[in-house]
Amino acid sequence: MSNSSCFTLSSRLSPALRENFSRLLAPRHIAFMGGAYAESTLRNIRRHGFAGEVYVVNARRDEIGGYRCYRSLSDLPVSPDATYLGVNADVTIGALEELNRLKAGGVICYASGFSEIGEAGAERNRRLIAAAGDMAVVGPNCYGLVNYVNHASMWPSGYQPLTTRRGAAVVGQSGNVCIHLTSNQRSVPFSYLISAGNQAVLGFEDYIDYLTDDPNVTCIGLFMEGIRDVPAFSQACLRAREKGMPIIVCRSGRSELGATMAASHTSSLAGQNEYYDALFARLGVIATDTVPQFLEMLKIASVTSPLTGPRIAVFSSSGGDNGLAADYCSFAGLALPQPSKRQVDAIKPLLPDFGHVSNPLDFTAGYWGNEELLTPMFTTMLEGDYDSGLMVMDHPSPKVAEDAGEPILAMIRALAAAGRATGKPVFMGSVNPESIPESVRVWMLDLGVVPLQGLHDAATVIALWAGYCAILRQDRALGRPLTDLVPYPTVAAQGQGRTVDEAESKRRLSACGLAVPEGRVLTRADLDALPETLEASVVLKVLHEELPHKTEVGGVALDLRRRADLQAAADRMAETVRHHAPGIVLERYLMEPMQAAPLAELIVGVKRDPLFGMVLVIGAGGIFVELLKDARPLLLPTSRGEVETALRSLKTFPLLDGFRGRSRAALEPVIDAILAIAAYAGEARETLLELDVNPLMVYDNAAVAVDALIVEIASGPAAAACIQSR
Repeated sequence: MSNSSCFTLSSRLSPALRENFSRLLAPRHIAFMGGAYAESTLRNIRRHGFAGEVYVVNARRDEIGGYRCYRSLSDLPVSPDATYLGVNADVTIGALEELNRLKAGGVICYASGFSEIGEAGAERNRRLIAAAGDMAVVGPNCYGLVNYVNHASMWPSGYQPLTTRRGAAVVGQSGNVCIHLTSNQRSVPFSYLISAGNQAVLGFEDYIDYLTDDPNVTCIGLFMEGIRDVPAFSQACLRAREKGMPIIVCRSGRSELGATMAASHTSSLAGQNEYYDALFARLGVIATDTVPQFLEMLKIASVTSPLTGPRIAVFSSSGGDNGLAADYCSFAGLALPQPSKRQVDAIKPLLPDFGHVSNPLDFTAGYWGNEELLTPMFTTMLEGDYDSGLMVMDHPSPKVAEDAGEPILAMIRALAAAGRATGKPVFMGSVNPESIPESVRVWMLDLGVVPLQGLHDAATVIALWAGYCAILRQDRALGRPLTDLVPYPTVAAQGQGRTVDEAESKRRLSACGLAVPEGRVLTRADLDALPETLEASVVLKVLHEELPHKTEVGGVALDLRRRADLQAAADRMAETVRHHAPGIVLERYLMEPMQAAPLAELIVGVKRDPLFGMVLVIGAGGIFVELLKDARPLLLPTSRGEVETALRSLKTFPLLDGFRGRSRAALEPVIDAILAIAAYAGEARETLLELDVNPLMVYDNAAVAVDALIVEIASGPAAAACIQSR
């Protein structure tokens, strides 16, 4: 599914590592070191027919699994392309050092006892990385590799054979989940299944980078607990996207308990779910919620041609099935346009008198298995304004009479014929996930019909595939460099944080283009010098870097116009501050024009996340901040399109869009304001710890930051300097 012939993102793998990766996946010879686990893997090598050379290393045995044993790695007659180390952690490190000296290619490290056990294994982990050199090292704490391409598998347990050698490549942090995937009953074609374990050397970004170029790979699936390097992962995913290689993710650790389990299992740094969602959306990664969805998505991406849109025609012989399909398709975001008059006129004569032409189309139980009538009916329907077709049908259990399935096969042939005639992808979705036998699945795939098991998951994965195809079309149409989508690198915060007072925070943000009130910084004496009556109402606020939350100390007074009121307010604030924070001497105040009531209030902030870097958060302000928790995160740098999408996705967006006859806010000034905040965060990212604009008041044609707070590293003047240079 090639996306472009001109690529802007280059491989991050060194030539030596890429060569060794290739040796791991296409080895001429494999060495197995160990006892029981090595013996288990050798059984699979023989069972599945690896054609290359096999060597076994064991200092205590003369033979394992029918293979002669060499006493040490240095005794081997070759430098092995691939090696399986089924030995303990300390022996693993020594073996890696020896393999590195032998210039071996790739290595599977089965042993646990490294970073997953915390500091106790951290030193071992550092030694393992040092010993690896340029070798392609998988693990440690991993189960191995299933290789369907050339049967060079290094996998201790049995796995079902496949007749196909080209398919999805799956990389999983859980060895046991990878075992489950090899046992699936959904006819997913695989090329490789790699248990990645702790990713001490090779990480997701490296696997994606290499597998994107492998002609045996149709898509890349990731069973993930966390990402170790977000910018590197992003670059690899965008390189895959540029080449039309789908990346499909199923992530565990999304609950609070699940995140704890993930961290203890493979020492992954699990970030917040919303940040992962934002990252995957930006990169065009297809995120699935369950393992069944993950498998069905791998299947679709491997065998289905691109979808031209989300419009789908649905067929069944049951009103109940059609009702379920309509619900699930609608929930998933698929469109169900009604047939045109031409189609109605053509299909109506093919139906019984009581039949009704609609989408979903109920072709009625009376036409069950009538291939001759259903073929033109399905074809005419698919000739309309649809991008794909879905027939809802369950195959009877094998315990039912043998001829019970023949009518269903006839209907599948009719669907396949309609798909071929119109050139549109067609799917058969079963209501019950278990009700399509393997022989029928294989037969359907040969016909060009994609079997999808479980109607809810079927609708979901079709919608996800349509969305991914739309992203690739948009990339081609815009011709934009995808390098712009790589998030900023994570910069570790060094030093204590200090708060920048509101006036200085606003000055810096104003220099980046954010509209702020025209305020004045005044002393108590300056207040005494004001006119007795001001021209317009003002707001008076305490101004001190150690008072970031002014309302907590009574530090805000609204709608003041007389000098006496300002003086009284200042004196009250000084007294309150002395009471709540005796060490602070209040010397300055910020006076600003009182702002009119807005159409809506937003909160816009930036947070430094240890994994995702600078994260921009856009949310509903005012009372809705805590009440609705209505916010959307965006990774920086961001774009106008991303900001607008985030705004429109807020539950409270109707307040900006003319809710109940109110004025409608122009979005351009709002987007400009948010991008100004993002621009400051980008320039100050090495020193910025936190930024909050709350509220950003939105008017018909303006957006004004009424309050702002910047927290930065105390020892870093760079943030201020970069803005002062404007």
